Amino acid sequence: MAHFVLVLTLVTWSFSFLAAVRLRQDLGLTEALAARFVPVLVGAGAFLLLRRKIRVPREAWPKVIAMGLLSVPAYNVFFFHGMKTVPSGTGALIIALNPVFTAVLARVVLGEPFGKRHVAGLLLAMTGVFVVIRFGTDRSVDWPYLSSALLLALAPLSWAFYAVIGRTLPAGADPVDTSYALLFVGSLPLLAFARPSTARTLLASPGALGAALYLAIPCTLLAWVSFLWALKRLPAGEAASFIFLNPPLANLWAWLFEGAPLRPPFLLGAAILLAGVGLIVLRPSPRSNLAR
Repeated sequence: MAHFVLVLTLVTWSFSFLAAVRLRQDLGLTEALAARFVPVLVGAGAFLLLRRKIRVPREAWPKVIAMGLLSVPAYNVFFFHGMKTVPSGTGALIIALNPVFTAVLARVVLGEPFGKRHVAGLLLAMTGVFVVIRFGTDRSVDWPYLSSALLLALAPLSWAFYAVIGRTLPAGADPVDTSYALLFVGSLPLLAFARPSTARTLLASPGALGAALYLAIPCTLLAWVSFLWALKRLPAGEAASFIFLNPPLANLWAWLFEGAPLRPPFLLGAAILLAGVGLIVLRPSPRSNLAR
């Protein structure tokens, strides 16, 4: 059941790259953050207000606050900054570094295994990212593009910290209550960026408004809850491995809805990156273990 929930979650998230690119066409960085997370703040706050008792143990709150700040302000500053310049398909591949970062952190923090196969996967994944960024698009690799791609890579690193901390939550922390608590905590600082002019811009642009609402409701208020629910039932590295569904799905949507070309260097870099991720997150078969 947890694997099925993760697949539905990733299908939902795979559209977020197109939505983020669309939103950034009309809004600046801080405006885009407010457009996405003011509705999240209202929705999460309403949910918590209606709960008779929030099932989050007192000792879990420091971790909930840390997870909220990592997954909302930290992740989305890097995400929205990068998606202003980086194509949606390339952005999805950079975000696919999430399982790599998660596996490394899970080894350091949780003691999950990270052997020679994982090291080889890490090197392959980084090579694939280099090929995609350097040769995968027809854009010149100038400093604005390169800096955006590098900053975008900090988004999956932030999420990796979030995922690893989520694995250490006490058993009494309800996944739904915890998700809305961390979303409320994480969205609260972004209220400082809310401006009446942002609302006027969204109302004047149905495309941007639809993108903001899609990012706020299905991608955040619903999908983040389902991800944390699954995270409490699976190893951190295994749950994060489903992120590699993002690149092929996001590139499929970009091809269908934007007519984005799939250049041979991009496909080569994507294959190298996903092969590296596969080495890290896919478990060897029992037969291969017996052969050793």
